Amino acid sequence: MFKSLLSFAWLFEGVYAEREGPRHLRALRSLQPKEDDAFEHNYLYACLSILDSKAQALLSYVGILIASASISLSIFPRTVTAGSVLVFSSLACSGMAAALCLTVIWVHWTDTSDLERSDELFLKLLSIRNKRTVGYRLAWAMAQVATVLLLLGIILERRL
Repeated sequence: MFKSLLSFAWLFEGVYAEREGPRHLRALRSLQPKEDDAFEHNYLYACLSILDSKAQALLSYVGILIASASISLSIFPRTVTAGSVLVFSSLACSGMAAALCLTVIWVHWTDTSDLERSDELFLKLLSIRNKRTVGYRLAWAMAQVATVLLLLGIILERRL
């Protein structure tokens, strides 16, 4: 499992290259009972909604990490120690994770001209989903790193 995490394959799982987008769209259309663009549109927007929900939850978690790191730094002595550097690094990682979460939950509305060119719309939505998926996964990984840094920093500071 650790080896698969280091390969970064998890980051791009389910993210399709532009050349694979039309194939994905054809496969998606084959699942619907009739030739109707509403199925693809609803499916892709459901994917974006799932990413929005997950990013909101992660943003709440990152907010707790930021508060914890800030409180920890305010309790530590004013001198720079290895523990305080780790906690500050946790704070920086948490801030970057929060910024990535905010890009994931950016609002995207389909306008009329998009609906008139449905194939282009679906490829555009698929591209948006792919970018947001990678952004969410990076934010999630940064939040995990921030958690470990925060815990190590507090433990190290308490031992000194």
